[in-house]
Amino acid sequence: MKKLVLIIFLVGFSRVFPAFEFDILGQLVASTSFPITVLKTVKVNGSTEAEFGASLQIGYQFPMTNSLKGVSIFCDIKVEQSIIGLTLPGNTKDTRKNSGLNLGVGLTSKFIFGSINSLVPRDTILGFGLGAKVLAFAPNIMFSSNIPFITPYVDLFVEQRFFVSRKLALVCGIIVGFDWMIFQQADMGIFGGTYISGYPSLNIGLSIGLHFGH
Repeated sequence: MKKLVLIIFLVGFSRVFPAFEFDILGQLVASTSFPITVLKTVKVNGSTEAEFGASLQIGYQFPMTNSLKGVSIFCDIKVEQSIIGLTLPGNTKDTRKNSGLNLGVGLTSKFIFGSINSLVPRDTILGFGLGAKVLAFAPNIMFSSNIPFITPYVDLFVEQRFFVSRKLALVCGIIVGFDWMIFQQADMGIFGGTYISGYPSLNIGLSIGLHFGH
């Protein structure tokens, strides 16, 4: 009975909102941090870490004409691994690390270009995303303030969709992102006593997943 209700709901929803679509993506990125110290005489390097993440994107596609097949606007819900690392100059083996999980939400825009001459139906996607992430789970970090770490982000990406049916496609892509972590001075203890005024990072990686929709 529950399966029947779910099928009826999905069929009815797709008819009422034919351009509704969503993506489920897994991500693996190399994140390189560039910590900024309060005192310019103190030199501290960041670290490069492999981080995993997942993204659920729910949105709507606005059809276009000619080579631009459509433009999609998504609400992007993220769950990502977060590793905060510092490396002391002259001792690259001594990296201070703290890890946790980020929860994020943002808006993502995708510009969809259809491929006419391809043997396999596919779309090329160019897009960008804006939003913010919160360090929501970090059992090994002792916070001194009640204000969570907030990280605004900007993502740029290229994706390919390979359709296996009319409304189901395999997605693979390349991501380039920039994060800037915002924190309270009371929480500088996570940096091992080093006074850090800013913690930006550059992320480069791959994504793979499924697309449901046109």
